[in-house]
Amino acid sequence: MMEMLAQHADDLDADDLQLDLEESKLHPTIQCTPSPGPFKPCDHLFESWIIRLGVWVIVLVSVLCNGLVILAVFASPSYLSPLKFIIGSIAGANMLTGIYCSMLALVDALTYGQFAKYGARWETGAGCRVTGFLSVFASESAIFLLTLAAVQCSISISCVQAYGKSPSLGKVKAAAFCCLLLSSVAAILPLFSIGEYGVSPLCLPYPIPDGKHATLGFTVALVMTNMLCFLTITGTYIRLYCNLLKGEFSAVWDCAMVKHVAWLIFTNCLLYCPVAFLTFSSTLNLFLITPEVIKSVLLVVLPLPACMNPLLYLLFNPHFKDDLRLLRQKGQDKGRYSQSCGVDEMEKSSYDSTQALVSFSDIDHIFETSDSMGVHPILDSYSFPSMTLVPCQQRVGIRGKERGFSEHCPCLNDSEVLIASESRDPPGSSLRIAFFPSPPTPPYTSHL
Repeated sequence: MMEMLAQHADDLDADDLQLDLEESKLHPTIQCTPSPGPFKPCDHLFESWIIRLGVWVIVLVSVLCNGLVILAVFASPSYLSPLKFIIGSIAGANMLTGIYCSMLALVDALTYGQFAKYGARWETGAGCRVTGFLSVFASESAIFLLTLAAVQCSISISCVQAYGKSPSLGKVKAAAFCCLLLSSVAAILPLFSIGEYGVSPLCLPYPIPDGKHATLGFTVALVMTNMLCFLTITGTYIRLYCNLLKGEFSAVWDCAMVKHVAWLIFTNCLLYCPVAFLTFSSTLNLFLITPEVIKSVLLVVLPLPACMNPLLYLLFNPHFKDDLRLLRQKGQDKGRYSQSCGVDEMEKSSYDSTQALVSFSDIDHIFETSDSMGVHPILDSYSFPSMTLVPCQQRVGIRGKERGFSEHCPCLNDSEVLIASESRDPPGSSLRIAFFPSPPTPPYTSHL
């Protein structure tokens, strides 16, 4: 009996083993390579709603506020100082950062829930390279231009003290162009295999956990360059405030812009410290930082200066209020000018047409009467084979100078006199009707 039970148990084990083998054949084990994670997502590019909302806020604030700063700086009729020009250029670079974030946000929205189908195509496509180029170009341009702003403040003091004048706007524009050129060179290097944009779907040339080491040297060089710029900025402003304590700060006339640059330096240095710390720690494996934290820093903290810089200008810089007021006045004056010009043109056209009708009505009446009656008693002894009209000539003066005679007033004025002179030539000759202006008045003199 016991032998039969043991044999039956062995048969059941064999049957279970066979069923397990069949089920394993029907449901094979699926392994993803590389394994899914924050930098290789399967469902969503932004796996957290906090990151998703943060990126969208950065996009809206950076694009709108930086656009308002650019409009206030470059469209205002106020004086465009060299430092103000640099602030407007920094706003343009920050707007490019907002555009870069908007491209990632659009990719996340278009591939929502099924990013695995398009992830490889996105990382190896041209869109990722364009996005990475914009990110590096915008961030480096902002840092280089901020360095130029600090150096320009210091040089202005030295030049005013030594030569009595600060560097011209043309020289500052040339220096800003060099900053943009250096930024474009840094952004184009990964396109020539010096670094790589397609390491992750974020398209950033920063090292990620378990990623390729092709971006290691490029990233370290990039971060070291930025740290050198921030050290230069800090040293320059320390020297600037030492001159302030010595009473030499009066050479800089635009103190509000100098203080604004100080706020920009403090904010950008504070927000770049986590990025530098993250880069060096992940490169040297000094601290254990989770990939989720790295992704949050790259998506939210790295582009955060693009939001803070324009807000500092809009909220705390008095130049923005002055520029906005001047822009509003300019728009109102332009509207009033166009409206007044329209009214003047209508009045002038109606006046000219009425004047022309009054001037020529008598002549038309004379000729109509002569045609109807055959011979007019006054014009009985005259014949009119032809008529020559000489239009009035008026002396015009612009800005205190006489232009000469102008023939742009074909209509008669009230002061003009119609004189008909009898020709002494035999009949058949032409009657010449000349229009002479009233006695000449002194030419118009402009006091502008």
